[in-house]
Amino acid sequence: MKILVISDVHGEYNENLYNYLDNNDIELLLITGDITNFGPLDFVGEFINKIFEYDCDVMAIPGNCDPEGICNAITESGAFCLHNEIVSYGDVVLFGYGGSNPTPFDTPGEIDDSKIRDDVFELISSYNAIHNEESPKIRILVTHAPPINTDADLTSGGDHVGSHGVSSAIQEFKPEINVCGHIHEAKSICQIGDTTKVANPGMLKDNGAILIDVIDNLNFDVSIISLDG
Repeated sequence: MKILVISDVHGEYNENLYNYLDNNDIELLLITGDITNFGPLDFVGEFINKIFEYDCDVMAIPGNCDPEGICNAITESGAFCLHNEIVSYGDVVLFGYGGSNPTPFDTPGEIDDSKIRDDVFELISSYNAIHNEESPKIRILVTHAPPINTDADLTSGGDHVGSHGVSSAIQEFKPEINVCGHIHEAKSICQIGDTTKVANPGMLKDNGAILIDVIDNLNFDVSIISLDG
């Protein structure tokens, strides 16, 4: 099973995305936030409906630049809004949390970092309490905000601006993968500890994406790809 991850669409189409979907067998597309650039919400349905033409499922979370009503717009498009939700999908289980920790720009989707921590803890804890250890799944934490002090949250000015809450949850629960976004110039794959791959695809218009190749419920590969390659 192949999962394609994009982020930070910001209201712009990219024909290279559709060409890639046309030429590759992608089962699930994950959008890790900022589908719009402070709206309009009509763009959400238009963007996602075009993806559906390529016969893949779509799940998405809000970003800090998405306005109120974004989750309804995702749902109404036929995609699944993964914000504060858990979904089992084949050999993976996905935990979603959108928005970002506070920024200097007072964007609509900002959330206090302590609330991010508490909500993500509660989300993953509820799964850990019921999961069957005899049938493990690859755990993918899908966030807009990257964890603090990683390659995924490093600005061009050299500052780390990610979320302490996301980082704390990763260190506690050790999901196998965290895909994020938010910091456009921080396209990267890095690792927290011995267990968690952290992947930021960068901004869609720059042709960045992450490909997760799930071999089975214990084995996977995570790679950066270029949609124009």
